[in-house]
Amino acid sequence: MKNKYQLIFALYFLFNVQSGVAAEQSHKDSIRLSLKPKECVVLKEGDKCYSSINVKWTASEPGSFCLFRTPSDIKLKCWKDVSDGQFTEDLVMDAQVDYYLVLADSAEILGREKITLSWVHKKSSRPEHTWRIF
Repeated sequence: MKNKYQLIFALYFLFNVQSGVAAEQSHKDSIRLSLKPKECVVLKEGDKCYSSINVKWTASEPGSFCLFRTPSDIKLKCWKDVSDGQFTEDLVMDAQVDYYLVLADSAEILGREKITLSWVHKKSSRPEHTWRIF
């Protein structure tokens, strides 16, 4: 009798673990994350870039999701029982910035997008204030 209950418990446990993994995998395959703009352009290398970033995401199934930004893995916003979301922020950056979406109850990254930093002119090796006679 004891073995029968152990078998039932083991099957129940195995089924729940597999369905949880399948649910996470289905979220991972169905997430679409987009950023605008995808690039921030400054005049000179080393300058800070100021931009208003618009993040949009959609999922094929509702769930609880959180949006993070690197560097420093800052939590920006969380949504509960939804299949899409939007977030806007004004950003000052001097290096590449990544945005990523995770399930609220797990640390698995479902979608990731980055904003690159570009410049028009490279940083000069010559000091800005030099004395020249001619």
